Amino acid sequence: MNRETIPHSQFTFTLPVGVVDGEGSLHREGVMRRVTGQDEIWVSKDPQTQENPAYRIISLLSRVITHVGGFSSVTPELLEQLFLRDFLYLREFYTQINRSGVEGMTLGEFKATPWSNCTKR
Repeated sequence: MNRETIPHSQFTFTLPVGVVDGEGSLHREGVMRRVTGQDEIWVSKDPQTQENPAYRIISLLSRVITHVGGFSSVTPELLEQLFLRDFLYLREFYTQINRSGVEGMTLGEFKATPWSNCTKR
């Protein structure tokens, strides 16, 4: 099973301002996926994050944003060019999609929700 077949693992967004490419075109639409443990491990080993812990969110966003407009590769360098309003928007969007389903859970409490496309029991 790949990430694209897991329900609600990817979410579309529209940046308030947008990213301008080298030709002057504005890109606002994008897709972000939920974070994985592998993402967290990669970011913790990232030299830029180790040198500057504040850089962590830039590294994480570059891993979970699959594309923005015509940019199929979202790099930390691209995210550094964002207007503050877009950066704050993406940070909040990231928090919302990764916290959904965990509110109200206490330590040690687990809930199972059946996947609607599951045919095996």
